[in-house]
Amino acid sequence: MLPVYILEDNEAQRSKYTSIINNTIMIEEYDMQLAVATDDPQVLLDSIASSEEGLFFLDMEIGSQPQAGLNLADDVRHRLPFAQIVFITTHEELSFLTLERRIAPLDYILKEQGPDTVKAKIEADIRATIDILKSEAEEHKNILGYKIGTRFFSVPVKDVIMLSTSKERPGIVRLTAINKVADFPGNLNSFEGKYSDFFRCDKSTLVNLNHFRSFDYQRKELTMIDGIKCSVSHRKSRELNKILKEDE
Repeated sequence: MLPVYILEDNEAQRSKYTSIINNTIMIEEYDMQLAVATDDPQVLLDSIASSEEGLFFLDMEIGSQPQAGLNLADDVRHRLPFAQIVFITTHEELSFLTLERRIAPLDYILKEQGPDTVKAKIEADIRATIDILKSEAEEHKNILGYKIGTRFFSVPVKDVIMLSTSKERPGIVRLTAINKVADFPGNLNSFEGKYSDFFRCDKSTLVNLNHFRSFDYQRKELTMIDGIKCSVSHRKSRELNKILKEDE
């Protein structure tokens, strides 16, 4: 579910934006939820969910700070590189700063355009975000993404040979790909079923069957490209053997 955030220090306007967003989500039955509506940038920042996505409607000026929303957008973009950011503001002259800081907002709505126009633009930005997410979801089927610290990385799924875990390093996934090995926090369950070419050999291994070389059913051992070997559980051996025979 995509979280939506509002930063606005005018209580009446904040209430209006909240109503527009909630009504749009309900009517269109979008997989979204208003996470927080506040006049405090720090409250919003502290409430950000641990995901890679989010839709933010930010007032540029908060109290006596004309760039509070802009500064918050900097932090949001750092935490969530794929977030969609919309400014709703009276400060048209500050729009160039969003380019200078490479914030890349989805929209820049001027309050002076009137409540009807603001409402229509908020609704349009919600629809645009949904369209972007659908497009990204299709693209992400071909890309495996992972995070190390605050940095995001990706590798083409076709290059992935194996994902594995070990008892010695709980909570860490090892990615073995063509010309690449990386360790990152995670678990195999988040990848299983997401990519149709991946097969779960046992509790600790997912393999990309496009890089399969041979399978010794008696020894329950699978050999991948580059001589990479992994064991297969007894139950999974029967399933794998059936898949491989069907692909012959």
